[in-house]
Amino acid sequence: MRFLREWVLPNGGLKLLALGISLLLWTTYTAAPPAEVGYMVPLEFNNIPKDLEISNDVPTQVHVRVRGRSALLRRLTPADLGITMDLGGSRAGETFIPLTADKVAVPYGATVVRLAPSQVRVLLVPRRASP
Repeated sequence: MRFLREWVLPNGGLKLLALGISLLLWTTYTAAPPAEVGYMVPLEFNNIPKDLEISNDVPTQVHVRVRGRSALLRRLTPADLGITMDLGGSRAGETFIPLTADKVAVPYGATVVRLAPSQVRVLLVPRRASP
C-alpha cells in the first residue's frame, strides 16, 4: 500500500493527462490511410556456382508495389529494398525462380503488394576456361 501512495497516486492528474496525450498521438499516427507506391528494385544473384555462368538475358530490375504509411514510403528508396536470388546448389540448365514477397527486404511497417515479373528465367551454362 505504501508503494501505491508514494509512486502511483501523487500527480495523478498529470499522469492521466500524459496518458491522454499519448493516446491522442497514437490514434493520429495509426489513423493515416495507407499509401501504395511502385519502385524499380535491382535484382541481385548470389552463390552462383563457380563452374557455371548465367547465359540468358535476365531482368536487372523488378517492379515492386509497396503499401504502408505515406510518411514511411516518402523516405523509402529502391536502395532500401532488396531482392536477392540465391543460386546456390543450382545445376546447368534452365531454372525458373519464383519472385515472392518474402524475398524482398522491406522495412518494418511496409508490405509488398505485387511483384512484376512473378518469376525469373535463368539459364545456367558451364563456364568456359579462358585461353
